[in-house]
Amino acid sequence: MKIILISLVSDQTIPNILVIHHFNPGELLFISTKEMEEKNKISAILMTLDRLGLKYQNDSVIVQEDSILDCHKKIGKWIEGKEDAEFIVNLTGGTKIMSIAAYEFFKDYSSKMIYVPISKNEFIVPFPKKKPGEPVKLDLKLSVIEYLTAYGLMAVNESRLNNYREEAIKRKELSGWIVKNYDNLKNLLKWLCGILRNHRKEKQFILKDDFGDPSSEEKQLLSRLKFAYNNGSVLKKINKSEINYLTGGWLEEFCFVKVSEFVDKSIDDAVIGLQIKNRLGRVNEFDIMFTKDNALYFIECKSLDQDEDKKTDALYKIGALQKEFGLRVESFFVTTSPNILKDGKIKQSIQARAEQFKTTIIPPSKVSQFEEILERNLKI
Repeated sequence: MKIILISLVSDQTIPNILVIHHFNPGELLFISTKEMEEKNKISAILMTLDRLGLKYQNDSVIVQEDSILDCHKKIGKWIEGKEDAEFIVNLTGGTKIMSIAAYEFFKDYSSKMIYVPISKNEFIVPFPKKKPGEPVKLDLKLSVIEYLTAYGLMAVNESRLNNYREEAIKRKELSGWIVKNYDNLKNLLKWLCGILRNHRKEKQFILKDDFGDPSSEEKQLLSRLKFAYNNGSVLKKINKSEINYLTGGWLEEFCFVKVSEFVDKSIDDAVIGLQIKNRLGRVNEFDIMFTKDNALYFIECKSLDQDEDKKTDALYKIGALQKEFGLRVESFFVTTSPNILKDGKIKQSIQARAEQFKTTIIPPSKVSQFEEILERNLKI
């Protein structure tokens, strides 16, 4: 007997994908609305399933979300000739009216009704109400790209992500050393960033300038980076990867490596340097993004003093990006800037803004403790 899974479509697409992957039905029916069609929600679900190796046709009925009668009419027309199938109805999505309509229609076909509780990777079988079934685990763990695809977002630079990952792993020890010795390296890093910031899009740049009286740690960094240094003169032909690293990438890579060490243990996937295009064609870049238990997190890193961002507009950027996803994405803001502090503590206005955007701030004195903070916040 053919199994047909009924999915109610809404803004939250993840429950649909988890359930479809779990049951792997012979056929799907999406019950959707005009609004969800305009947002291409079914297409996003199907594209994500395709990434997971599951290929289905777009079989759907478009209903009036506030009309039980219209839902029954549309479903009734669709079901003609399919009455003998076994139906599984995912009541999680759609509007309340759509859920009621789907339940009332399919209950007469001895259908299995299921529901995915908010923020849980499991489904329950609520009927019969006197003897509901035990929760059933949903084992699928979505990658970052799969999660974004589910919400209709496209990774612009997916093919380069593995290279970024490998570079960060290769420079792991150096990034950790920079963070550990930051106070003694700050002047050199600020000097390098000032020269290189306007050359980030160039494939190569020849840096030739004078940097007088470096500290022992600064001399060590120049040596480790293979700069030629002679009587205050600094010289090196630098490639694009090195330019990005010396203009703040070292902090991003430090945080990314710490996140990556938890992948396959508690964190499911992590990427660095991801560029995402939304439905309107606008591109945003994320320093670090990762998934854990089918929830999405991202990390924004700001190195040096950030004198050009004393109002911490980066937090507003985080809020704008969260709004763009249409859901509450948790984030971390890692910064070496003293401008967020007053009397050694995070400014009250900045802390309030961070709480509004569900963001954990990691101030300069705590950057070296990022791993411990991550473990604590994520309950790893």
